[in-house]
Amino acid sequence: MKLVSYAGLAVLLFCSGCAYENPTYPSGLTPGSAAVPAQITLSAATGSGTDAGTAVLTAHVQNENGAALPNVVVDFSTSQGSIAPAHVSTGGSGSATATLTASETADVTASVGILRAHTLVVALSPTPTPSTPSPTPNPLPTPTPTPAAVFLNGPSSATVGDQVTFSVSSSATGVTWNWSFGDGSSPVSTTAFSTTHPYANAGTFTVGVSSASTASASALVTVTNPLPVPTTSPFAATLTCTPAAPRAQTTCNVSATYTTDSTKGPVAVPSSQITRVAFDWGDGGTETWPPVAAHSYYYVGVYTIIATVEATNSNGMPLGRAVASSQVAVCNTRNTSGGCTN
Repeated sequence: MKLVSYAGLAVLLFCSGCAYENPTYPSGLTPGSAAVPAQITLSAATGSGTDAGTAVLTAHVQNENGAALPNVVVDFSTSQGSIAPAHVSTGGSGSATATLTASETADVTASVGILRAHTLVVALSPTPTPSTPSPTPNPLPTPTPTPAAVFLNGPSSATVGDQVTFSVSSSATGVTWNWSFGDGSSPVSTTAFSTTHPYANAGTFTVGVSSASTASASALVTVTNPLPVPTTSPFAATLTCTPAAPRAQTTCNVSATYTTDSTKGPVAVPSSQITRVAFDWGDGGTETWPPVAAHSYYYVGVYTIIATVEATNSNGMPLGRAVASSQVAVCNTRNTSGGCTN
C-alpha cells in the first residue's frame, strides 16, 4: 500500500478486519466450566482529529457458552508502535481495552493464556490541515490510569483446620494487599504476595484481595470436614512435586502405603495398584492422572496441589481413599536452594 506523508501531521488508523480464534482446550482445562476462557475476539476503533495516530483496542473474553468472563488478564502486543496498558483485566462485561499508538501498519494481538486473536491496523496520512487558521482546541482531559491487574491463586477445595495458602499475581509493587476470607473472620493486610488462613467450619467461601492502587480479584474455596481416621488397615498417600517456570511442566509423583499390622509398620503399595489419582492443581484446573502427572501454570505464584488417591491390594480389593497435598512456587528464576529470586 502506498502511504502519503505530510510533515508535522498525525496519522489516521483504521481496522482492516477484526478476527477471533476458537482454539481447542489446553491440557488442564475442562470444557463446560463457566470460568474457563474459550473464545477471545479483538476489534479496533480508530481515532480522528487530535486522536489521529491512535486506535482503541477492545478484547472480549467468553466461555464456550458465550457468557462474558470478568477478572481475566488480557495481554496486548503489537508489531509496530506501542500499546498502553499492555496488561488489562476484563470488567463485568468481559471486555478489556487498551490504546495503540502507531505510525505504520501494525499487527495487533490479544492473548489470554494460549488463546489468541489478531487484527490488522493500517496507518494512513490524514488530509493536510487547511491554510485557514483554526481555533486552538481545548486540551484533552488527562485519562485516569488503568489500575494494575490482579490474579488470585489458591486451591478450590480445602479441609477444616488446614492452613490454606492464597497468593496474588500482579505487576504492582510496594502495595499493601487487603485479604478477606468470607467466613466472618477479620480481614488481613500484608505487603507480602501470599497469606494463609485456617477455616474452622465446612462450607463454600469467597476469598477476596485488593489494594488502594490496583484492581481486585476473588475466588471460591469449598471447605469440607476431614475424612474419619480408620482404626484398622490405614491407607495413606504422599505427593511430591517439582515446580517449573510458567508454561513449563511442573511434575508430581504419588506414592501410597498400607498398614495391616501396626507392629510391622506401613507397606508400600506398588504403583500398578494405584487405580486412580484425581488432581486439583490449585489454579482452577482438575484432572485424573496415573501416579505420575504434569501440569503447566500460566502465571507466577504459589499453588497448593491436592491429590485424591485410590488403590487396591494384590487381590483387587479396594484399600481405601487418601488425600495428599504439596505446595509449589512457580517462578521465572530460582536461587541455588530452589526458592524464587524474581
